[in-house]
Amino acid sequence: MKILLDTLGSDNGASELIEGALMALEEKDFELTIVGNEEENKNIVNKRFENKINFVNAIQVIDNNESPTKEIRSKKDSSMRKCFDLLNEDYDGFLSTGSTGALLTGATLITKRLDNVARPCLMVVLPTLKGQTIILDVGANVDVTSDLLEQFAKMGYIYAKNVLGKSDCKVGLLNIGVEEHKGDSLRLETYKKLSSYPYFKGNVEARDVLKGDFDVVVTDGFSGNILLKSLEGTVEFFNYMIKSKMSKLDSETLQMILPLVKSMSSGMDYHSIGSAPFLGTRKPVFKAHGSSDRVAIKSGILTLIKFIEQDITNKIDKELKNE
Repeated sequence: MKILLDTLGSDNGASELIEGALMALEEKDFELTIVGNEEENKNIVNKRFENKINFVNAIQVIDNNESPTKEIRSKKDSSMRKCFDLLNEDYDGFLSTGSTGALLTGATLITKRLDNVARPCLMVVLPTLKGQTIILDVGANVDVTSDLLEQFAKMGYIYAKNVLGKSDCKVGLLNIGVEEHKGDSLRLETYKKLSSYPYFKGNVEARDVLKGDFDVVVTDGFSGNILLKSLEGTVEFFNYMIKSKMSKLDSETLQMILPLVKSMSSGMDYHSIGSAPFLGTRKPVFKAHGSSDRVAIKSGILTLIKFIEQDITNKIDKELKNE
């Protein structure tokens, strides 16, 4: 298995990304190609895993402040563009912490969409009181149509059924109320279209997402990104509050509750989630958090490898064609 890692565009620099990739290599057998400043990256690797690592030089960085389409087309020597070009040749998957917009553009224009996919979407899997829930889109498609949301629902359903083993998968539409008549024109139109699918079970409010009554929650990238980051911020807030209170506890009580606190917060931490796939592309393109440290990158690469091993792309392609 051959994996590409884009080391430019990270908030924490190339070192954290590479160290995370090396941690992944300690757990899984795969071939890694590191794309970025070759001299710097070689110094960071320092001859570790020599027989499993290749380097590709790139010094241009995709700028978040420019048009994603312009950047991905004009900066052919950027690390992200080179990763996309290599992915089309002879690689199995690609992970980047770079611009979400540029990744979506590259995934659409270079990697290409599956035949029956209008636009790829970005998804995450979150822990709930009843297991796991898929949220999509969480940032790739800010402006969407009801047709796109309908397709996101289909891909989320396929992923939940095949990867999470949700035989009785329940799909919900993120909305401001559970009633059928609630929401803006986009939500109302989408509700009507999704109502024809037996797995669609209605609207879901943001406060109820983590209850786990829905296996897939469909929304636009704007609302989904706000939901995801709100959940991340809430976890950080409670972690801070818990730690401040725990400092006043005696050691015996502390040892009793510490494992529980860790288990409650770890699943919502992007370090454990690691990365999120763009569903609907011909080859796996994964986005990691811009602030990812080495632990998050390790998790992200292992998540990407699992996606490849379970042949999710082909499963989505086949099921959409069979509809």
